Amino acid sequence: MNKSIVVVALVLALAACKDDTSMSQKAGSAISGTAADFVAGLGEGVDKRMSVTLQTDPGLAARGLTVTQGKSRGMGSKDAAVYVVADKPFKGKLVARALDAEGTEIGRAVVEEEFAADDARYVTFTFNEEMDSQLVRTYAVSAR
Repeated sequence: MNKSIVVVALVLALAACKDDTSMSQKAGSAISGTAADFVAGLGEGVDKRMSVTLQTDPGLAARGLTVTQGKSRGMGSKDAAVYVVADKPFKGKLVARALDAEGTEIGRAVVEEEFAADDARYVTFTFNEEMDSQLVRTYAVSAR
């Protein structure tokens, strides 16, 4: 396309704008809005891919603990993090069992934790190097 035709078309488009917002401002707004939507969608997609399925032992509630979310630490990582909310003080061991598609345990990690009443944070479980994290479908969380 000839450059002069592009320039004429651009001048006509700008002249056709009846409000104070220029065509370049409108285009910039549209592009930045689309870019922001793309980045937000990308973040949501990554967040969903890192989420893991959790099973929580009913005994956690009796100890005042609730597990609300779990995330893997990325492809090939032997770590999983779960968000734990404590309604009352807790001091003891939290156990995460890695389960495959059939529900068979293929890994176990134990961490010693202490929570005050009305406390919450992510707890990271590190599994043995031999565990194949790609086989994990669910993490079962309990307390000792």
